[in-house]
Amino acid sequence: RICVESMTCDDLKKLFPVYVSTDYFRGSLTIRETDLQAKVKEVVWTNSDFQNIEQKIVKDMTSFFQMAGAEDIFYHDCDGIMIFEEGGQKYMFFSELKSTFDAHDIYQAKDQIISSYLKINMLLNLLPNYKTEDYIVKGFIFSYPPNSSYIYELNRARYLAKKSKYKTESEFILDLCHWGKSTKLTPLSCHKLKGLPLGDRGVFQEIEIFHIQVPKNDSSITLDVQNYI
Repeated sequence: RICVESMTCDDLKKLFPVYVSTDYFRGSLTIRETDLQAKVKEVVWTNSDFQNIEQKIVKDMTSFFQMAGAEDIFYHDCDGIMIFEEGGQKYMFFSELKSTFDAHDIYQAKDQIISSYLKINMLLNLLPNYKTEDYIVKGFIFSYPPNSSYIYELNRARYLAKKSKYKTESEFILDLCHWGKSTKLTPLSCHKLKGLPLGDRGVFQEIEIFHIQVPKNDSSITLDVQNYI
């Protein structure tokens, strides 16, 4: 199996040589949570050849957007970004690890994934062989399972909420964690992107977001990418 866009990592290293973790990984790739207090510490992706894009690249871009007075959707970053190819299709996966199931944290993880995509997509568009439209983009939020009473209260809040084209916190959590374990977002359904003058190549057409439940008391989980493509 040949890594997608074999020059991507090499080109990124030439542009940004400080970020040494941007590299190829054959067979598996481990994404780690750097917070020493975290309970969910790592996810191991397997069964493909991956290119890892160092998370610190998008994290370091945050200061520019803050100094520029940009909207806060650009202030976030996730724990891991990887790209790979299967069956001629290119994928970009974003991973965010959360230690507890909290509605606010899970909802914020969505913004971390979107923000990371906006920033890394902007940089990748500098490369000669990268095209935004070639990639299927998916985001993965990892946490321990929610309890049933918590989901019940979210369902009640959703029922009472006014209808809107934007997903509320309770709507997003229920779609993600209760009904189907994944939900699809478009730029029009993300209220933090409303009114931003972003071109088609600057945003995603669609991001499918998954919630992955980590078994209680486990600190690591292993996933086969073939189950998510």
